[in-house]
Parts: sequence; C-alpha cells; structure tokens
Amino acid sequence: MLKETALILAGHGSTKNAESSRFTRETAHRIRQRGIFGEVRSAFWKEQPSYADALQGLKTKKVVVVPWFLAKGYFTTKILAREFAEISGIECRLAEPIGSRAEILGHLQKRAKRLLALKNWKPAQVSLLVASHGTPLHAGSRGAAVDLAEQLARDGYRMARAVFLEEEPKIADWRELIEEGPVVVLPHFLAGGLHGSEDVPELLGIAGAKEGWYRSEKGEVGYGEPLGRPEEMEEMIIELAAAEAGK
Repeated sequence: MLKETALILAGHGSTKNAESSRFTRETAHRIRQRGIFGEVRSAFWKEQPSYADALQGLKTKKVVVVPWFLAKGYFTTKILAREFAEISGIECRLAEPIGSRAEILGHLQKRAKRLLALKNWKPAQVSLLVASHGTPLHAGSRGAAVDLAEQLARDGYRMARAVFLEEEPKIADWRELIEEGPVVVLPHFLAGGLHGSEDVPELLGIAGAKEGWYRSEKGEVGYGEPLGRPEEMEEMIIELAAAEAGK
C-alpha cells in the first residue's frame, strides 16, 4: 500500500531564515532513502517547492501529507486542509501533525534532564517554561503547549507552564511569572526556524540559542534545543503517514 503512496512533508519555511527548512528536507531525504513510500517530497508555505509544486508530476494518485507542525492549530486545520484538497484526481489525505505524537513529551524531558545534569540540579530546584507560538485564531495552537507543560509539571519542577509569542502569558514576561530562581525554557518550536533560534532567545534576554545555560539581566536561564532533528522525527512521520494511508 505505501509503495503506491506519495508522502509529502508540509512545512512552513521562511523567507528570513535559510535554516528554517533544513531539517524538513533532511528528514524527507532520510525517509526517501528507505524506499518505504512510492515518492517522498517536502513542500513549504514560504519557500520552494510550494505545496502546489509538490503535487506536480507525481507517479501516484494517492498522497499522504504529514504536517511539519507541532500543533493541530489554524495552519494545519485551515491552510493545509485547503491547499491539499483533492486536486485533479489526486487523492490527498492529511495526517495528524508531528506534534500530536506522544514522543514529543519524551524529547522535551530529555532536553530538560540534560540541562539539569549540567548543574547537578533536581527538578524541584528550578522552574520550567514551555515557550510556544500561540495564536488567537485557533485554540489548538495554545492547547498543545499547555498540555505539555502540565505533563512536565508531574516531573517535580517548582512550577511549569506554557508561555507564548502571540498570546498571554507572553514569553517576554517570564520573570513576572517566576519571581526568583533559575528557569529551564523548552522551545516548542521546530529546529532551524526563526522563532526558536532568534525570537525566543531575544525575548528571554539570553545571548545564544544553543542548548545550555545563560545569564540574563533577569536571572539564569537554561535553554533547550528546539525540536525537529531528523533522527527524532523520522519514525514518527512514517507511522503517522502509514496510519493515515491505512484508513
């Protein structure tokens, strides 16, 4: 069945950050090399190839689109659903976004544990923030980060909550939420993108975006690596696509 199916990884891309799409393309390449699907392509909203381009010249009429997004929010439910509606006899099926997978929690936990190990600290000695995008256009965007923060709180942190670029509470106001003590910040963004590599560090007042500890005017911040490395995403994407193709 999968040999007769084309897989498209649908990302956002960026006109401002050339690294934004790198991991999407690399993951598509890794999956393509395994020969599981008839074809494997990547496509983007703000880069080339576009979503429309990715549907051109396919050898199969069955397509599964896996959203390279961390939430089932406005973009996945509205934009992708519209862009990948059935076109010219091609059957397009839209899978759940990669952020829907339970493994995302585990990947965030690993990042937090690495940061704590650098200081030889326990969770009870630090607070934790999940830094996400959020949008007033769709509650799903916020909900994914809030759910993750609630699950991470069970690991014993002094406090754990979600903060956002476009919703309250804002990332820039993090010290108003956590009055004292060090904080671990886990970006709920995909690696290589502008938000995780530039916007969030700037709002936190830290001088870098690599995983590690930083001193800001507001205190000590442990910044985790954004999600999205191909070795983390590859199996999740294959399983999401296979599940959708089998419906």
